[in-house]
Amino acid sequence: MAQLNIFYDVESLNSSYVEISAYSQGKNTEKTLPKGESAKNMGKNDLWIAATAHSLQANLITTDKDFLHLDNVFFKVHYVEQR
Repeated sequence: MAQLNIFYDVESLNSSYVEISAYSQGKNTEKTLPKGESAKNMGKNDLWIAATAHSLQANLITTDKDFLHLDNVFFKVHYVEQR
């Protein structure tokens, strides 16, 4: 059976978590929310998902609109409408 090994930098993951959380809450001094967009409180699980995608430089495919404000800021978000 094939084995898949994924290695990641814990410091990068933690930094991504903090940066995305601050951005979402409108408290990131380096990346600010677009004018007219309000701050959002992301759930902890969503923050870890976003931080993982960012630290791995991956795209995020989701049915959850809670990630849309991160599109093209930290990674590409591909939103899939549920039917």
